[in-house]
Amino acid sequence: MGDNPALPKASDFPTGTTFVIKEFDVPLAWIPGQGWVNWFGGAPRPYDSSLLKVDNNWPADSFKEWVQIVEASL
Repeated sequence: MGDNPALPKASDFPTGTTFVIKEFDVPLAWIPGQGWVNWFGGAPRPYDSSLLKVDNNWPADSFKEWVQIVEASL
């Protein structure tokens, strides 16, 4: 992973944020007080959580794994 300034840093998110990967290539985050956001393409957009199903998403193993998905979407 390079030093792309467009990539989010862990410090950009409040404590309690959950990082999720949907269908292998969509980086989602649940941010306390804000709700779900989609980071595909490098810019956060509101995400409709009704699209999440039991078998189409999972927690990222780490922030590093999640941000690599963001980077791949750029």
